[in-house]
Amino acid sequence: MKKIYLKYDEYTPPIECDYGFISSMLYLGFLYPIRKKNYKMFYIILMTQVAVVTLIMCFIPFKLGIVISLIMLFIINILFAFNYNMIIIEELLRKGYIPLDHNSSDLLIRKGIYFKLQ
Repeated sequence: MKKIYLKYDEYTPPIECDYGFISSMLYLGFLYPIRKKNYKMFYIILMTQVAVVTLIMCFIPFKLGIVISLIMLFIINILFAFNYNMIIIEELLRKGYIPLDHNSSDLLIRKGIYFKLQ
C-alpha cells in the first residue's frame, strides 16, 4: 500500500496516511475504522449496512433476503475498501493539511485533487 505524508505547519510532525485499496476491510467491514480509532467512519459504515439490510429484509422474503443481504454487505465493504483512505485524506486536506513532498502531491493530483506545494 502506498503512503502519503501530510503536514499542517512546521511545528507539528507530518501525518502518514495510507493510500489505496484496503484488503482487510473486505472481511472486517465496519470494524476496520475502530482499529484506526475513527469512530465517525465506524458509525457511517455501520448505519449504511444496517439501513441496506433493513430495506432488503422489509421487501424480500426471509431466506432470499438473507442471501441478498450478505451479498450487499460484501459489496458495501468493497466500496468502502476502495474509498476509505481517500475520504480520510480529503478530511485532512479540508482541515488545512498539505502534502509534505512531491510524491504525495503527485499521487493526489492523479486522484483528482489539485493544489500546488509551497
